[in-house]
Amino acid sequence: MEPSQIRKTGLMVAIFIVLAGAIHVAVKADRFARIGAGYKAKVMCSEVFVAARAGDDVLAMEFNDIDDALALIDVRVDDRSKTVRANGPLGFGRASAIYRDGVGCTLVNGGRVSPLEPIPSIDAHNTEPFPKPGNPSPAYSIDHGAIDKALTDAFADDTADHRAFLLMVDGKLVAERYDEGFNAQTPFLSWSMAKSVMSTLIGAAVQDELLDVSSPVEPSEWNDARRKKITWHHLLQMQSGLAFEETYVSPRSDVSRMLFEARDATAIPLSQPAEHPPGEHWSYSSGTTNLLSRFLKETLEAADIDYHNYLFERLLHPLGASSMVAEPDPAGIYLMSSFIYGTGRDWLRFGQLYLDDGVWRGERILAPGWRDYVAQAAEHSDGQYGAQFWLNLDGADERARFFPGLPEDVYFMAGRDGQYVVMVPDKNIVLIRFGLARKREGMESAGPVFAALYDAVRYNPSEADED
Repeated sequence: MEPSQIRKTGLMVAIFIVLAGAIHVAVKADRFARIGAGYKAKVMCSEVFVAARAGDDVLAMEFNDIDDALALIDVRVDDRSKTVRANGPLGFGRASAIYRDGVGCTLVNGGRVSPLEPIPSIDAHNTEPFPKPGNPSPAYSIDHGAIDKALTDAFADDTADHRAFLLMVDGKLVAERYDEGFNAQTPFLSWSMAKSVMSTLIGAAVQDELLDVSSPVEPSEWNDARRKKITWHHLLQMQSGLAFEETYVSPRSDVSRMLFEARDATAIPLSQPAEHPPGEHWSYSSGTTNLLSRFLKETLEAADIDYHNYLFERLLHPLGASSMVAEPDPAGIYLMSSFIYGTGRDWLRFGQLYLDDGVWRGERILAPGWRDYVAQAAEHSDGQYGAQFWLNLDGADERARFFPGLPEDVYFMAGRDGQYVVMVPDKNIVLIRFGLARKREGMESAGPVFAALYDAVRYNPSEADED
């Protein structure tokens, strides 16, 4: 080969290598940017069209202190079509989300979303306000001055980013305080509190004798012996043994791709291998909860029951939780790991349902004993987790309970950025906090406020007996 030909061939090879490298970098950059664009489009859509917040406020408050790269992603809101489009720099990373009445916002991944039937309207007799403001029974003594001081001090703390606190005692709304821009009509995002709603819905299905938590789930996609042994109970207690990367630090983690990129979100956890035998290892996994949602859908459809309406007909409508919206993935499966909106007062309904052992106004909603079941510690969780609910037990190696100022028998819903619905059985109390946890960890800022509210309530049943 002539020297000139060698040089020409070498140049072509070099160009090919450079182009291949550039394409690889571009593809990788686009994959990372798609997660950020998906996150920003989804959150913006829900906060504007579900929570009815001003777009400028959402942009100014929701995307700070996460990743500086989010600032490079442009977001456009189309009020007419109720869509949000997010575009990354240089064409890298695109995503869009669409709002639909009754089902909130869904990322339009793969260019389409599964159509859903209209959600049935709520029964009129269940729409009266709950809880009713006022004083509880004579068995309770309330220190309103201490409550006012605790809430005033809480909202004066600029590092805490509280948005709402609610205190319900014996079914009565004793205290309610909101930050500027939020009120009793604002639906708040659950984040992982939705996991507890998933457990509650399964409790209703158990009451309806549609499933047995001790039975294997056995999807057709699992043909290996280990995964075939996974039961509803294993999934509920986060002890399935399935691999799943539950971290938001990496944009390409399993949970990030599941929530902000995949068209069929449950396909990601469904395809995971079993790293441990079922029941022998505890690992918190949003993928596990979404598998519960998928498997419940399959169970209901096998019984000729509409999956989408079941949540409303068996849970939200009987409770009168008219503000609540559960958001699905593009394939039509509710993302019960993360995406439910509801007002603080409607979240109180869930707390009272559990304090009343699954009975609402004389109607049994949940299977008998479901309250005790969700508050039973998973064997390998060090006492911190039950069946999609967190527990307030002290752990091994001097691990202190999550809320030191509250009793050990407390159990609670918890979501990212410090969203909490806390059930306190000994005083028949429900405590709620909504906010952000970007400057301080959520439990660190909410815990002392919860303790002060708890201490402001004195319960002495003998006083009611004497009245």
